[in-house]
Amino acid sequence: MTEQPDFRIGASLLRRIFAAAMFALLAYVLLKMGFSGDGPLWGRALLVGFGGAVVAMGVWLWQATEGGLVLKAETLETDSGKVLARLDQIARVERGAFAMKPAGGFVLKMKEKQKLGWAPGLWWIRGKTVAVGGVLHPSAGKAMGQMIEATMAEAALQKTPDAASDDAR
Repeated sequence: MTEQPDFRIGASLLRRIFAAAMFALLAYVLLKMGFSGDGPLWGRALLVGFGGAVVAMGVWLWQATEGGLVLKAETLETDSGKVLARLDQIARVERGAFAMKPAGGFVLKMKEKQKLGWAPGLWWIRGKTVAVGGVLHPSAGKAMGQMIEATMAEAALQKTPDAASDDAR
């Protein structure tokens, strides 16, 4: 397999701000409704609790999208070095228009179950599924998905006997 340079994608500052602003807007509405004098106390407390959870999710999203993802020769990793998927363990890549995938991203179907994980707006792992996308720019997600597919195709060609040498005999 030819050595390929690392390919890195991440969320732009504008996309991160927009995503965090949506969480902030939802939190504002929930907290405003919760602290208004209307409705039973338990209902207002529930709204305030949900509002606090939304604030926490917004902070988590902001922190998670600060980093990015790196495609190396053998692995897909986070900037911090957490391995999300080994390329030799990928069964297929789903990135079509009708695939159940995050916005602007792709889904890797793995051969074996993976350890559960989530970075809001960037990636999530559940069972044999590794999904990438959310706050990423669609062209960056498409490019990384295509690079993974190309790497898988190249590895498959190297595993099969050379058809050209068989025809020459």
